[in-house]
Amino acid sequence: MQFTIELLNDNALNLIYDLERLNIIRLIRKGTHNEVIENSPLKPQKRFAGRISKETAAELQQQLKQSREEWQH
Repeated sequence: MQFTIELLNDNALNLIYDLERLNIIRLIRKGTHNEVIENSPLKPQKRFAGRISKETAAELQQQLKQSREEWQH
């Protein structure tokens, strides 16, 4: 059985995700890949894991650290 629902409150979305995590319902996501990512209940660390190399991540972290130090001065 499938339903289309309109969520009237952000809390409702959290409840829907909780039901999915408990294997009570299964969400069938439609639309673009970006919509699925944006609406995913997974933490950002899990959603984007492995998207860039460790070297690139280290370089970005270094640049971020440098920017923060410059900002504080």
